[in-house]
Amino acid sequence: MIRNCLVAALCGAAFLAPAAHAGEPVFGWIYTTDTHPKGTSEIEQHVFLQQGQSQGEYSNWQFRTEYEYGVTDNYQVSVYLNSRYVHARRNGVDGRTGGPDTDFDDSFDTLRSYNKFRVETVSFENIWRLKNPFTDGYGLALYVEPEIGPHERELETRLILQKNFLDDTLIVAGNLMAAVEREEGAASGEVEKATMIDLTAGVTYHFASHWSAGLEARNHREFAGYGLGNKEHSAWFLGPNVHYATQDWWITAAWRHQLPVVQAFNEEQRAATVGDRIYGGEHARNEFIVKFGVPLQ
Repeated sequence: MIRNCLVAALCGAAFLAPAAHAGEPVFGWIYTTDTHPKGTSEIEQHVFLQQGQSQGEYSNWQFRTEYEYGVTDNYQVSVYLNSRYVHARRNGVDGRTGGPDTDFDDSFDTLRSYNKFRVETVSFENIWRLKNPFTDGYGLALYVEPEIGPHERELETRLILQKNFLDDTLIVAGNLMAAVEREEGAASGEVEKATMIDLTAGVTYHFASHWSAGLEARNHREFAGYGLGNKEHSAWFLGPNVHYATQDWWITAAWRHQLPVVQAFNEEQRAATVGDRIYGGEHARNEFIVKFGVPLQ
C-alpha cells in the first residue's frame, strides 16, 4: 500500500514537473526572474504582430532574433536584431492609410496600400536577478535594454516581480516598464519623442507534462516628449497564453485584445479613438506573439 502510494506520488510529480531548462519565457510579453545559469546560452526567435484598426487592412510584423547568455547565475545578457514588415490600406479613422510604424513623406497617396520591410535596430538586454523565487520566497529582478538604430533610439527599463505557488506549478508575475524613445522617420524626416509606462501582470499554470497556460493583462500609458508631464492616452489589453517545453526546445504563444476602456487626454488622441479603443499611430485591435527557443549549452 505504501509502495503504491509512493509510486503514484512520484508519477504525479513527474507529470507536473517542468520539462525544460531555466530561462525559458512561459509568458508572451511578461518577463520573469528566471535567468540562464552561468556559461549557458540560447537562441530565440520572436514574431510579434499588431493587427486590425478601426477599418481597412493593417498588419505590423516585428521580428526579433536573439542570443542570450548567462554571465553569472544571476546576470543574463542578450543581443537582438530587430526587423519589421508593415502592410496598411485605408485603415485610419478618416479612411486613409497610416498607423503604427508606417513611414512615408507628403508625396505618398494615402488612399493606396503601404508595404515596407526594413531592418530597424539592435537591442542589448541586461537582467540582474536580486531575489530567486525558488530559494527566497519571491523573485525580484532589474532589466535595462538600450535599443539603437539609424533612425531610432530607445532606453527601456523594467522592475520584474515573481511569486510561485503550488510547488512552483503556478506562477504569478508582474512588470513595471518605463521607456523613452526618439524616432526619426526615414522618409518623412519627422522626429517623435515619447515616454511610455507599461504595467503588465499575469498568471500561468503548469497543468500537464510539458504544458502551461494562463492569462496576461497590460496597461499602456503614453506621454508626449520626455517625462510624464504631457499625457496622451491610456489603453488596456487582455488575453491568454500557452507554453510547451521539452529538454531540447520550447515555444510560447500569446494573444491580447485591446479592451474598450481607453482614456484619451487630448483632441488628437480622441480623434484616433473609435468604440472606446484607440488606434492612430500607436495601437491595433489585436496583438499576437510567438516565441521559439533552442538552448545551445
